[in-house]
Amino acid sequence: MIDLERKLAETLREQAGEVTPNLDAAWAEQRRRQQRPSRRHRTAVWIAPLAAVLVVLTSVLVATELNTAQPPAPPGDGSETLHLSGFSTQDMSLLRVTDSVRLTEFAGQADAWSAYAFSAIATRTADSMLCVAAVPTGQELKDHVPQYGTKSPQCISARELPVRGVRAAYVGEAGGPLPPGKAVFLVTSEVRSLRLYDAAGDPVPAKEVGALVPAKETGVPGRDRVFLADVKPGSPPVRYELNPVQAHPAGR
Repeated sequence: MIDLERKLAETLREQAGEVTPNLDAAWAEQRRRQQRPSRRHRTAVWIAPLAAVLVVLTSVLVATELNTAQPPAPPGDGSETLHLSGFSTQDMSLLRVTDSVRLTEFAGQADAWSAYAFSAIATRTADSMLCVAAVPTGQELKDHVPQYGTKSPQCISARELPVRGVRAAYVGEAGGPLPPGKAVFLVTSEVRSLRLYDAAGDPVPAKEVGALVPAKETGVPGRDRVFLADVKPGSPPVRYELNPVQAHPAGR
């Protein structure tokens, strides 16, 4: 009986050893897993610095592009200071229109308006005049036709204008016959192209829109050319070039 009890006890101890966990081995395995970084962690460790380097390189490239960007072409050596003409408000009923050039159309509070540059005779003084006026679109430049705003028409006597180059310039204004953002220039017939520049040296785009016959003989041969420019409000042209020489690429 004693032998049977001893064998039974040994069998129970062996079975307990099989099912009892090896705590020391389990603890060692847990420590090993904690000390070994996961694949995801290892990837994050080297991706984060790489992303920072890429951000720095991108910033450097952008700054380099901005610093090396070509500035607008400055006025050439042949540019001259632009003097705006002394236009003043006149009475349309005292003007006899002799020729006109339509400049542009713009919207008023209720109607569409057309702006014109025109030559005229002042009926009281017989002076030859250069004027700018705006009338309702579709109507003619006549004394009974409504004028836009409170400053139309704007005129200047031809006697006050130079006989060469830029003869007159009027920049659009609120309440005037030409809206802000536009300007009109009168140049003599020998001028083929006109370049304008603002105070920052940036070019001001201008295009020829027609030719104007003087109201009477003024000593200026041919028709005056009329140019319309797109002007930045508050930054009118201050310099100009006439017939600038175009640079041709060198032949190979």
